[in-house]
Amino acid sequence: MERKFANELKTGEEFEPHEFRVTPELNQQYLYGVEDYHSRYLEETELGSPIVHLALLLNQTNFTRSPSYSLPPGVTAIHSADEVEFLNPGKVGKKFRVTWKVVDVYEKRGRLYQVKEVLMADEDGVEILRRTITDTFFAAEKEG
Repeated sequence: MERKFANELKTGEEFEPHEFRVTPELNQQYLYGVEDYHSRYLEETELGSPIVHLALLLNQTNFTRSPSYSLPPGVTAIHSADEVEFLNPGKVGKKFRVTWKVVDVYEKRGRLYQVKEVLMADEDGVEILRRTITDTFFAAEKEG
């Protein structure tokens, strides 16, 4: 099966899922990076084990994380709109799976736009977040 570039995917097509596990060490490194040391990320709470920082989870849903993501030379993706809904806290130690489905493709002002529906769930099937991402693609002008 021939792989398509990200900008060639049509409505209904999907990117390859991305799976990752958030270990206590990964979560802690992220906390240090964003300088957010709230106890909910480090200690057990009324929700149970520590929760994964929301920004770490959101970062893992960028479509560039998909193993099938690629663009042709000279083409770049430009993020143009975003809508995120956090549904449940992600727990440290869990494995997460992110899926992307193209739900709309349209042209506006001579540019191709692609709308992707994103879903993240943990290893138990608990939905963690939903996101709608809109990107446009830009091709550099060739010289000569």
